[in-house]
Amino acid sequence: MRKMLLFMVSGLIMFFMAAESGAATRRQLTGRIDDAEQYVKDLMEAPDTAIPQELLSQCRGIVILRQYKAGFVFGVKGGYGVALARDEKTREWSAPAFIKSGEGSFGFQIGGQAIDSVFLIMNREGMEMLLKTKFKIGVDASAAAGPVGRDAEAKVGPGTAILVYSRAKGLYAGAAFEGGFLLSDDEANETFYDKKHISIKDILFEKIVAVPSEAGALIKTLEKYENAGK
Repeated sequence: MRKMLLFMVSGLIMFFMAAESGAATRRQLTGRIDDAEQYVKDLMEAPDTAIPQELLSQCRGIVILRQYKAGFVFGVKGGYGVALARDEKTREWSAPAFIKSGEGSFGFQIGGQAIDSVFLIMNREGMEMLLKTKFKIGVDASAAAGPVGRDAEAKVGPGTAILVYSRAKGLYAGAAFEGGFLLSDDEANETFYDKKHISIKDILFEKIVAVPSEAGALIKTLEKYENAGK
């Protein structure tokens, strides 16, 4: 039984490692941007997860991510997404930078699940987090569950750097301690922008690349929801 369990866990971990180790093509990376737009739409069209317009319009940056979780006693989670920064003067969105995630957990858990998340970055502390090669939400920057409904702005603490909005799809049961992180997907950024050694700082803060046409629909969607009701 123990050998069987170890075999299952090893196979699970190898599956995730293999899925994340392959180099993505530019076409596949464009698909990630398109997926990010759909995740935003899914969140905004559901009353229980819709991000309040006033908070979306105030944020300095945004991370849009899909993670896949699976486990049997031991668990692994991995995923991909994009990050964008807003120019404080022009209020325009930057080109997207690709990011990825990973974490491990231990505890009672079984099943599989896809989790779509949007992280609103509300202050300088949160934006500085993105400059790190590897960062952990809730550790490198304070985080809280994003409020929904009326008077949402009043429910946000003054020191909160990141507001988290998520939707889960699939079945996952368990009570586990998890430690997760996000990091720049340098290989994806180099492939998409065809520039060696390009960093997330170059894309989001130095703006050495123009906003690609592939990101047009995503940015229009963000602008649509942040200006709703105006």
